[in-house]
Amino acid sequence: MYSRQFIEPPEFLVQNGKAHFGSFDGVSPKTDIRGMRAPYAGIPVPSIISNLRIKSRLEYVFSLKDFIGLSQFYDFKVIGLGEIIFWNKESGKKYVYHTIMPSRRRFVPVLTTRGICACYRKARFIKISWGRQHKHHALTFKVRGDSARPNAEGYVFSPLQDNMHTDSLFVCPSPASSRCSATWFSSMKVMGHIAINGEPAQDSEGLGMQILNRAYYKFHSKSSSVYGIGNVRGKDIIFYINTSNMDAADSDSYNSNVLVVDGKQTALPPVYMTHPFGIDKNWIIQDTESMVDLTFTPLSVNSRTLNLIALRTNYYTMYGTFEGVLLDSNGDKIILKNFPGLLHKGMLRL
Repeated sequence: MYSRQFIEPPEFLVQNGKAHFGSFDGVSPKTDIRGMRAPYAGIPVPSIISNLRIKSRLEYVFSLKDFIGLSQFYDFKVIGLGEIIFWNKESGKKYVYHTIMPSRRRFVPVLTTRGICACYRKARFIKISWGRQHKHHALTFKVRGDSARPNAEGYVFSPLQDNMHTDSLFVCPSPASSRCSATWFSSMKVMGHIAINGEPAQDSEGLGMQILNRAYYKFHSKSSSVYGIGNVRGKDIIFYINTSNMDAADSDSYNSNVLVVDGKQTALPPVYMTHPFGIDKNWIIQDTESMVDLTFTPLSVNSRTLNLIALRTNYYTMYGTFEGVLLDSNGDKIILKNFPGLLHKGMLRL
């Protein structure tokens, strides 16, 4: 059976122009990948130029009693994008709020010990914060509606006493060892609520995950990610699976796919994601190690295309259900049926 070991994280991800590649149990103090030697075509350009190709993405996925959703920030150096999107589990109704943030020194922090990433616009207040030493992650938002959507506000936070909390770090060649991609993954239990148009709402328990990725991007990049989050026969299950055109050449040894069952992590193999009947139809997610065999059925799809001079991004975010089987590190089968989750497919050109 497939096996990828977790080891102790290094203090620095990049030293003397080379990255410390691997899968780490825990996380380094910083997700700083600057300083790679000649990351593009082996040409030794000044690091101040190659560092401009480093882009960041921060995601917070949550599932509460009534709602499931995703908040994300993109850091493109000269501009930032923010979004909160969530669905009512009962009705399937979606609520989507976007924002564009003007240039600032850094949108997504590199510190993992504590940090804040936020948009402070009056109509689009969205904030993701963390304090890793206290096992604390939180999402807070207050967004103003319009003719197409209502006002909404909410918060989601992780309790201090949390046996579902994990931290892991994946540093992978992207796609070769001259470039790298660093992903910090954290799973957790959560508490919180979402209120629509100021209606009273009570806190409920749920699950969440936070993913921070920093990578040397191509001029044209594509990626697909799935997020499973729920409960099966009394076990809390969270999984994150990603594939992109920046994956390591040796993706069996280096990838960021992970499964968490009641706080225990399992490294998953690389997968193939296909949608033979269309993007909004069934997705097939499989590996070659018989550890991942899933079908994702979209129930609601949100798409967006954005053109800003040299930046073009096009992506789909879908809420749906998983059917199929996962294997953990002990070889135990986890059978999923109507298991809630999200799928994100994106294209970026810059």
